[in-house]
Amino acid sequence: MKERICRYLDIADYMLCRYGPLSFPSWADFAKSGSRKLYAGKLRRALPQFATHFGVTPFYASTRNIKHDLAEPFPIPDGSVDIFQSEDVFEHIELAKIVSIFNEVYRVLSPAGLFRLSLPDYHLDLNVERSWKGPDGKLVFDPGGGGQFVNGRIVGGGHVWFPTIEIVRDLFRDSLFGAGGAVKFLQYNNGDGTYELQSVDYSLGYIQRTPDHDDRATNSLRPISIVVDAFKSPG
Repeated sequence: MKERICRYLDIADYMLCRYGPLSFPSWADFAKSGSRKLYAGKLRRALPQFATHFGVTPFYASTRNIKHDLAEPFPIPDGSVDIFQSEDVFEHIELAKIVSIFNEVYRVLSPAGLFRLSLPDYHLDLNVERSWKGPDGKLVFDPGGGGQFVNGRIVGGGHVWFPTIEIVRDLFRDSLFGAGGAVKFLQYNNGDGTYELQSVDYSLGYIQRTPDHDDRATNSLRPISIVVDAFKSPG
């Protein structure tokens, strides 16, 4: 019931922004708000971050969401964000763009600021089993991630790459976080069936898809997502 009410309020928010009297926020509104927390993707009222963060989405959404393509530079000064969080968003962006986005997140973070990233884990058997494979056995499309697979391409907003801990480690290594930050890989599955399952401090940002909140871990305690806390150098 609460989820449904929040969804109706989100729809009403969008309509009031589109037709008045409310308006969609700008980066200037973010600066004036005093908030120093950003959330990649559309923020919904059902998420705790709606009260504390501004969402960053390429779509018009609500009074808490700035319309902006994450692959473009953020028009805000260096060090103007304390926490930047993303849950299940970056897999929808071409892999070749990810390191540059990481670097931009690093730039806008304050010294010792946190980038909390979580991604679907494609060493998780549930994700692998539902995904389509090519003749070589490699994953080509995950129907659970949205979009469509048309003429050998993923279109319509689906997952355009399939995160594993090996890929994610390399992305951080190649970014400014690898050069001058501190990266903690908290939860992930390995390809051999082993896994890492450290506790998550949710006071720094709620994550939906972890064993603490996701029913898929009810019968088998294991990582559901790749969860990373990356910190900018303190100085």
